[in-house]
Amino acid sequence: MQVKETHTRGMTAGHDGMTLKNERELCLALMKADTEREVMAILTRAGYWDTEAFWRPYGDNESNYSIIGNQQARSDAALVEKVVNSVDARLLNECLAHGTDPEGRDAPRSIQSAIAKFFEPDLNPASQTAGRLEEWPGSKRTEVARGITLAATGFGPKEGRPCFSLADTGEGQTPDRFPMTFLSLPEKSNKLRIPFVQGKFNMGGTGALRFCGTHNLQLIVSRRNPAIVEGKQSPADLQWGFTVVRRQNPEGAVRSSVYTYLAPVGADRQPGRGGVARFTGESMPILPEGRNAYGREARWGTLIKLYEYSASGYSNTHILRRDGLLARLDLLLPEIALPVRLHECRSQFKGHEGSFETTLTGLTVRLLDDKAENAEPGFPTSSPISAGGERMTVTTYAFKSGKADTYRKNEGIIFTVNGQTHGYLGREFFSRKSVGLSYLADSLLVIVDCSEISGRAREDLFMASRDRLSKNDLYYEIESSLEELLKHHDSVRALKERRRREELESRLGDEKPLEDILESLLKQYPTLSTLFLKGQRASNPFKTDKGGVSDVLYDGKRYPTFFHFKGKEYGTELSRESHVNMRCRISFETDAVNDYFSRTVDRGEFHLFLVANGNRAPVRSYVGPNLQNGVANLSVQLPGNACVGDKLHFVAMVSDNTRIEAFENAFTVKVKEAADVGGGGRSTPRGGKKEGEDASVPTGIALPNIKRVKEADWEVQKPPFDKYTALRIKHAGVEGTENGSGGTDVYDFFVNMDNLYLKSELKVSPSQSEILTPRFIYGLVLFGLGLIQDDARAAPATSDEPNGDGNPDGNGVNGLEKQVERATRAVAPVLLPMIDALGGLQIEPGVEPAGAGEET
Repeated sequence: MQVKETHTRGMTAGHDGMTLKNERELCLALMKADTEREVMAILTRAGYWDTEAFWRPYGDNESNYSIIGNQQARSDAALVEKVVNSVDARLLNECLAHGTDPEGRDAPRSIQSAIAKFFEPDLNPASQTAGRLEEWPGSKRTEVARGITLAATGFGPKEGRPCFSLADTGEGQTPDRFPMTFLSLPEKSNKLRIPFVQGKFNMGGTGALRFCGTHNLQLIVSRRNPAIVEGKQSPADLQWGFTVVRRQNPEGAVRSSVYTYLAPVGADRQPGRGGVARFTGESMPILPEGRNAYGREARWGTLIKLYEYSASGYSNTHILRRDGLLARLDLLLPEIALPVRLHECRSQFKGHEGSFETTLTGLTVRLLDDKAENAEPGFPTSSPISAGGERMTVTTYAFKSGKADTYRKNEGIIFTVNGQTHGYLGREFFSRKSVGLSYLADSLLVIVDCSEISGRAREDLFMASRDRLSKNDLYYEIESSLEELLKHHDSVRALKERRRREELESRLGDEKPLEDILESLLKQYPTLSTLFLKGQRASNPFKTDKGGVSDVLYDGKRYPTFFHFKGKEYGTELSRESHVNMRCRISFETDAVNDYFSRTVDRGEFHLFLVANGNRAPVRSYVGPNLQNGVANLSVQLPGNACVGDKLHFVAMVSDNTRIEAFENAFTVKVKEAADVGGGGRSTPRGGKKEGEDASVPTGIALPNIKRVKEADWEVQKPPFDKYTALRIKHAGVEGTENGSGGTDVYDFFVNMDNLYLKSELKVSPSQSEILTPRFIYGLVLFGLGLIQDDARAAPATSDEPNGDGNPDGNGVNGLEKQVERATRAVAPVLLPMIDALGGLQIEPGVEPAGAGEET
C-alpha cells in the first residue's frame, strides 16, 4: 500500500464544503462534527480514513478488543470514568504547577487535602471546613467548575444520539505522550501511586468506546501545560495533539475487532506505528460558553468527544432535567472531588437562558443543600460497621414522601470508593422480611463508603469494571450487616411506623367488619386455619417505638465529654447473655453529635476488641455504634467458634484527636443455646443452611390489615396502581418477640377496588355488588396468604436471590411482595367466575364427574 505524506496534503475539503488549510482546521472540523458520518467524511477527504498505515492499534496491541470490550456494562458508568479523569487532571496540574512531585513525599495525602491546598490557599488547611465542597459558596463552585466541563451537542430526542464533549484545563499531554496516557490499555496503571486522585485503575480511556455509535468513534485533543513540561523542551512538546479512535471490524483471518487510532505522523517510515496529528497554537476553543460548546479558549488542557453516545435512559432528555444526565452523574459521583459545569447545547431544547447550564457537585453535597426541603427531620444518620474485618461507614438518608426520586431511580444502597459509586443494591432490599421496611422502600437511600477497605477486599467486592458487585463471603457479610443496621435503626423504625399509620389509620375502622368476617371464615374452615392462621392480629397494629425520634432538638457536642453504657456509670462492666446464633446488642449514652463517627474532618474512631488471656484481638464483625441523639447502639456478631456456656470479654474503645485517653467500656457476654430464628430472620448466611439444620420458618402469619384502594388513590401508591393491579402486600414487621425473631409476620393488604375485572363483573351484575365485592376481596386475601405461607416454607436462601429482573447490576431481589402482586394480577380475571362456577357445582352421590374415570 502506498503511504501518503502527512504534512504535504495542501487544501482539503471539510464536512460542510469549507477548505481545511492545516491540521488545526481539521481538528476544529472534527470537534464540531456531530455524527459518525461527518467524521468519516472529513477523514476520508483528508486522505486518512481508508489508509490503513495511518491507524495504530490502541495500546499497541492488536488483540485489544478483549480488554477494551470487557469494561463497564452501562453507558453512564463508563461516562463517569471520563469525568473522573478530568477531575484528576486538574488536581495533577495544580500539583505540578506548585512544583510538587505527585508521587513524592510532599504531595497531598488525600483528595481533601489536595483540594484545600490547591483551591483554598487562604484557608487554614487544618480547618474543619477545608477541602469540602459543601462549604463553598455557589460562586466559587461555578468558578472552579468552569475548568471541567461537559457539553451535550448533536441531535435532539427524535433525530439521533447526542454527542458528549468533556473538556478540562488539567495538565494535558504532549503529542508524543498520547500512546502512554490516553491511548494505553487498562492493564497499565498511570496513577496507582498518586494518593490524591479519584481514579487509579486506568479505566476512563476505554470503557466509553463501546457506547459510541457504530464505529465507536472518539476524538481526543490535548496540549500540555507549558509551565509543567518536563525536562528539555522540544517544539512538539508545546504543540496541540489530536487523534480519532475507531473500531475496525474483523476481516479475513482476524476473528475479533481491533481498536485503532489515527497516527499519521511518521507513518511513512513505520506504518501503523506513527504519532498522532499535531499543530502549533497558543489556544483552542475546547471549553463551552453558554450554549456554544466550543466558545471559550484554553491555552492547555484536554477535550474528549464521544460521538453518538448510547446514553440509555437519558439520551432523549435535557441533561439538566430531573431524569437527565445530571441526576445520573450526581448518583454515580456522590462525593466528586471538584465541581463540573454541565452545558446543554442542543438547539432542539427550549427554555430561559439559565436553564442550559449548571454545576455538578455530587449527590452528597446536593443532599446537604436540599436537606431542609427534602429530608426527613433527624436525617441523614451515619454508623460505622465492620464486616470480615473491613471497616466501612454507612450513611442513611430518609426523604419526605415523593422526594426520593429526585435523587435516584431504582438504587437503594450504593457502594462508593473515593467518592465514586462502584455498585449498588436495588431499593427492593428494604422490602425484604429481614429488613421490614416496605413502607420506606421509596424513601430511603443508603451510602456505604468503602474507601477504607483493603485493596484485596476491594478487588473481591467489586468487579474489575467498577460498576457491579461480586457476590462472595464478604458481600454476604456486608449485606447481613446492612440488614441488621436498618432493621434495628431507631429513627428509621419510628419513621416507618409513622408512614404506616398515615396510610392505614384512616381506613382501619371502616374495614373492621370485613376483617371480622374473614377471621370467622378462616376459623370456620379448619384447613384454612391450619394453613394460614398460626398467628392472630396484634392488639395494636402500630408499634409504640421507644427509640423514636424525639421532638426535642438534640444539641450534641463535636467532641464528647462522656461515652458509657446506657444507665450505667462510666467504668462499670456490663454483663449480657446472648444466643449463640444471634447478635448481641449493647446501648451506650453520650453527648456526641450524630455524625461523630462519620464526618470527614476530625471524626471519632471506634474499635472493638475481644479479650482473651490478656490479649486484645479486633472483632471482625459488628454494626455501629449507630449514634442517635445521645444514644449509640452497637450490634456484635459472636465469634464462629463460640460455644454454649462461654463467657466472652469485650472492650469498646472510642477516641478522637482531642483525647489523651480513649473512653474504654468493658462488657461480658455469656453464650446461651441457639434461638429459634423466624419471622424473616436469618441465622445462617444466604446461600444455604448449616449442615444438619432445618430451614427456619416464621411461627405464624397475623390476620392482615386490609385497605381498599380506589382509582383516585392509584397515583399515591408506590409504584402506582393501574387497572390490572389486584392485590399488593407490604411487610409491616414482626410481632411477638423483643428482637423480632420467632414471632408473627405482620402484613398489610391493599386491594384495588377499581380493578378492571371486578368492575366488569359489577357492570354485568350490578345487583350482586354486595356479594361480588367481598368475594373478590376474600379471594385475593386468601390467595395472598397462601403465597405468603408457601414462601415461609421455602428455604431462606431462596427468597431474596437475584431473579434476572432487569437490574443492570445483577442485584435484583425476587421479593415476596412482587410475587404476590404478579400472581394476583394474573388470577384476577378468573377469580370471580371461578368462585361462582365452583359454588354452583353439584355432584350426585356416587356419580363421578364427567371424565373422572377415563384413562389419560
